[in-house]
Amino acid sequence: MTRPDWLIIGSDARFSKAADHLRKKGYTVLHDARDRWDNKTDALMLNEKPVRVVLPIHPPEGSPAIGVLDKTDRLFAGKLDEAWEKASELAGRAPRLYLQEERFIWQNASLTAEGFLATFYRSGGGTVAGRQWIVAGYGRVGKTTARLLRAMGADVTVLARSPSQTAEALTEGFGILDIEGTGSGENGRILVNTIPSQWLDPSGPFNPSRIYDLASVPGCLKPGAAHEYYRLLPALPGRLFPDEAARVLSEALCRMDS
Repeated sequence: MTRPDWLIIGSDARFSKAADHLRKKGYTVLHDARDRWDNKTDALMLNEKPVRVVLPIHPPEGSPAIGVLDKTDRLFAGKLDEAWEKASELAGRAPRLYLQEERFIWQNASLTAEGFLATFYRSGGGTVAGRQWIVAGYGRVGKTTARLLRAMGADVTVLARSPSQTAEALTEGFGILDIEGTGSGENGRILVNTIPSQWLDPSGPFNPSRIYDLASVPGCLKPGAAHEYYRLLPALPGRLFPDEAARVLSEALCRMDS
C-alpha cells in the first residue's frame, strides 16, 4: 500500500485549502477537518501511515495512543502542550513548529493586520486616520499592525512588555507605554491587543473605548473582567483570507520539509 504524503488535521479553513495546494504540487493528502485526536484519528494513522502529519495551530484536544505517532516520519505543529510534547518525545518525533518559521510568522502577521482592519471597518468602528490607538505587544503582529495603522494616518502608541520592545518602538517613532504605567490619561483610545496573556482589567484606571484582541483564547481580559466593547479575534487569516493563508502555510510546510 502506498503511504499518503501528508495527513493534515484541523477545522480552520486554511487547512483544507492547504491540502488542496499540496495536492496541486503532486502530493497525496488526507485531511481530517477536526480539532481533536481520538480513536478515529488513531485508526486513520494505523491504517494509512502518512509520511507527514500536520497538527492545528493549537494542539488538538486529546492525544495519540502509544505507538501511533511512530507510524509517521515527520510531525508538524503550530505549538504543543505538555501532553503532545510527551507524546512526540515517546515516539521519537521531534516536532517541526511552523509558528517558529520566520517567513511564515511575518506573512501570517501581515494577513492578521489586514484582517483586523477589515473587521474594524465591518464593525462600524469608523475611520482609522486621525484617531488615537494603542497597540499592546510589539512582536511580529504588533509591529505589523502598528505600522499599518500609522501608514493610514493613525496616532499610534505602543504598549510594550520588555525594554527591548519599548526601545525598538521608540526608535521607530511611536509613542510608548508600559503595562504598569497605563492610566486614565490613555482612556478613550482604541486598543489592539497582541499580547497572549490575561493582563487587562478595564475596571482599573486604563479603560479604552474599544478593545480588539488579536491574541489567542482566552484573550487579554483578566478572569472575571468585562468591557462593553470587547472583541476577541483569533485566527483572522484563516477566517478572512483562507486561500492566501493556505498558500502561506503550505509553502512554509514545504520549506520546513526540505
